[in-house]
Amino acid sequence: MNFRKNFLLLPVIFIITVAFVAITLSGCTGRNSSIQSIEEPASAETQVSPDAFKINIGSLKGPTSIGMIKLHEEKPSLGENIVSNYEIVANPDIMISKMLSGEIDIAALPTNVAVKLYNKGLDYKLTAIIGYGVLYILKQDIEIATWQDLKNKKINVISKGSTPDIILRFLMEKNNLKSGSDVELDYSLEQTELSQLLIANKINIAILPEPFVTMILEKNDAVGIVFDIEKEWKKVTGDQPLPMSCLVVNTKLIGNNRDAVDTFLNQYRQSINWVNNNPDEASSLIEKFKIGMDAKTAKMAIPRCNIRFADSGTAKESIQNYIKILFEFSPEDVGGKIPDENFYY
Repeated sequence: MNFRKNFLLLPVIFIITVAFVAITLSGCTGRNSSIQSIEEPASAETQVSPDAFKINIGSLKGPTSIGMIKLHEEKPSLGENIVSNYEIVANPDIMISKMLSGEIDIAALPTNVAVKLYNKGLDYKLTAIIGYGVLYILKQDIEIATWQDLKNKKINVISKGSTPDIILRFLMEKNNLKSGSDVELDYSLEQTELSQLLIANKINIAILPEPFVTMILEKNDAVGIVFDIEKEWKKVTGDQPLPMSCLVVNTKLIGNNRDAVDTFLNQYRQSINWVNNNPDEASSLIEKFKIGMDAKTAKMAIPRCNIRFADSGTAKESIQNYIKILFEFSPEDVGGKIPDENFYY
């Protein structure tokens, strides 16, 4: 593949690189034109004393931050004498480091990462699902209408054992396809390079997450979506959704200030609803906070990011189903075991 560096124009590389998001994988009330306040428009820091109770909230750069973007902008009050600090974290490794060191109290991150951290002893609880399927199978210059049309084809996947790989192999099995004998899975490229090659008409089939999907479709109209993985997952799991992103909260914070946690969960639900109902304003904030997309791309990507809020009680069955499937295919991807009941808020 020595030709890769030669055929791509610098603008394409720049756009894709800016959009790079670490996704392991990896899819709103009020319709006023202006950004509405959820509770209090003023930042919490201006309303509390120096000895205020501090809560640090982090979300991953990329689609995982989209639903929280209004909270990053407004920082609504979580209660009297409480300061809420918001941070967009560059990648899962940095997020994990900050959680281990106690720098982050509330984190939005991939569900399988949350399970793995809990199984390794990190004292956090899953409080809500905040994003569902963001994965899509893309194709160009080839006719594919059903899963059986993938037989004897090659699909490019970002890495063996990744969440997209596990989900893809699960869906292939459910559609009577075997990796290796029926379909070749190529793990030699990561998602930025895959995106570049699709844009340049150098590969035919790949599974990728948003926002890469939108960016590729913008740059090459010969590329099309073959399968929406969220929809395909539902078809083979009894209409269960694909809970790919979640919110976890430090157990000590829950014990010390449960009211603030519940207030935040309510605000987060409202923020997600607002994003879905106000894509123009939300897209402007997404560009402002530099989470990996410009406003135009963000507006197009929002519907395919499947940003929805479901508390842990409501989503528990789908979460357990998801974890069980990941565990059966790749135990290490969830820390080697199914989490106990204490994992859930």
